[in-house]
Amino acid sequence: MAGLSIHGASKSFGETHVLRAVDVEVGDGEFAVIVGPSGCGKSTLLRAVAGLEQLDEGQIRIGDRQVDDLAPSRRGIAMVFQSYALYPHLTVYENMAFALRIARVGSAEIDAAVRRAADILNISDYLDRKPAALSGGQRQRVAIGRAIVRQPNIFLFDEPLSNLDADLRARMRYEFAELHRQLGTTTLYVTHDQVEAMTLADRIIVMREGQVEQAGPPRTLYDSPANLTVAQFLGTPRMNILSATVEAGPPPAARLISGDTIPLPEPVARIAPGAALSLGIRPDDIEIGAGADALPFTVTFIERLGGFATVHLRGEEDMTLILQHRDDGTLREGEVVPVRLPAQKLHLFDAQGLAIRGAARG
Repeated sequence: MAGLSIHGASKSFGETHVLRAVDVEVGDGEFAVIVGPSGCGKSTLLRAVAGLEQLDEGQIRIGDRQVDDLAPSRRGIAMVFQSYALYPHLTVYENMAFALRIARVGSAEIDAAVRRAADILNISDYLDRKPAALSGGQRQRVAIGRAIVRQPNIFLFDEPLSNLDADLRARMRYEFAELHRQLGTTTLYVTHDQVEAMTLADRIIVMREGQVEQAGPPRTLYDSPANLTVAQFLGTPRMNILSATVEAGPPPAARLISGDTIPLPEPVARIAPGAALSLGIRPDDIEIGAGADALPFTVTFIERLGGFATVHLRGEEDMTLILQHRDDGTLREGEVVPVRLPAQKLHLFDAQGLAIRGAARG
């Protein structure tokens, strides 16, 4: 196995800049997920690692080798595509064995590698079938098996679950995680689905407009987003954002567009009164209950999800919030409820959308 280092990766198609001086580090044996909206450059970066796109500038190293000028077959990678890319006229066994046969590996070694991979992926019963006779999930396993038999230094996955239905995607997420535990192969995985990123990754790399916004462990990005883009991309439902201005203290406080004031954590004391702020709070950190700092909000819609509810709220000046809490059935649409935004749970962002570090969160 080997780690992956990308330094200064830039790529343009005509006048369109797809990658802008991207730096990425993936440790040996790490499962890294690149996530971001469509068009952010994540698939182009993956294809550059695979050797399917040539960078305009930058360097890619796999282990101790610089691979920019190497053909894909010499990079020690195996790639699994969104479309599976299976040969329809070949059986499952033949699809999985194809690359090894091209490499002139011996028949006994091929057979052992194919059957080992099939056993890991629970597709041993399908080896004599052709892709048309398989479900989407089974075809994806075959595509993964074809990658496993090559024993690569790095697995590359390009949105491998996007063609599957929601239930199958959930099951396949578990299988990807289990596969990585068994093999321990360095993995770079691209998706637009933040749920996949949060559940699979050792490290998440959030991209936007060809640049890395933030990279780190999932919990770090969730608890301490570097900017508004990361804050609102990770988490379901997304983080609530309210516009405010800093009030003269002490104690530190902010004035919302409704004219109400709420307490803030201490770092805001270093910001000049009147400065613009964006206040972020996760849906599960909002509290309902009376208090000196409670604000009135009207319940506009309730999504009841068994034991939990997602509650949509509207306040003065059309301020909106979404909260999640355990559903005891007492809330009703149209009801006015007191809502608290605990200071220790707030995320603070400046006028440029950058996080104000040091805000306490419990």
